[in-house]
Amino acid sequence: MKRRTLLAGLGLMPLIGAARTLPDLEALAERNRQRHRERLHALASSRPAAVYANPADPALGPARAARTVIYFTDFNCPYCRKLDAVLERVARERPTVRFVFKPLALIDDSSAPAARYALAVWQDAPARYWAVHHALMQAAGPLVPTTLTRVAADTGTTRALPGEPRATQALAANQALADQLQLFSTPVLLIGERLYAGLTDAETLKRALDALP
Repeated sequence: MKRRTLLAGLGLMPLIGAARTLPDLEALAERNRQRHRERLHALASSRPAAVYANPADPALGPARAARTVIYFTDFNCPYCRKLDAVLERVARERPTVRFVFKPLALIDDSSAPAARYALAVWQDAPARYWAVHHALMQAAGPLVPTTLTRVAADTGTTRALPGEPRATQALAANQALADQLQLFSTPVLLIGERLYAGLTDAETLKRALDALP
């Protein structure tokens, strides 16, 4: 079990301990769900620039899109690797939609340096970002340092390898948002006020997008 998942569970233990009966537990769970729905509603309604229009986040699609998908991913996540192809297809078929990529470090300890490296490339050499992104997603995991070095050499992005303070800050912001939304695995898509966890197919994704106002 990942440390973040364990800590999240431990954080709920005092609340669970205070609920002495099954109805108490059910009421507690419903209050938790309601707070979560309220967070999603507030986020989708206010569309804060730090989440939806942060220049530190890799993105596909027009900058001023009326509809935006937030994609929480991890470079070591096998299902994220499959979902990437789905998103690229949908992006071609829905060219007015923006897809914002938020790398996380959940799957393996090597996810953090991979995310920092990729985010540094986006900030310093955005034209080379997608070559790096695809190379990382296609590499055998876990993404050990020698893999990052090889990808950097192949894509001409060696200068981004140490990461940067800005890339570290961007990753920390992604992790904080994931914690706020109680996300402990990837992939997850935020579309409107709804979270889609796991491998989502293209038709489901397009229906969700078409249902947005």
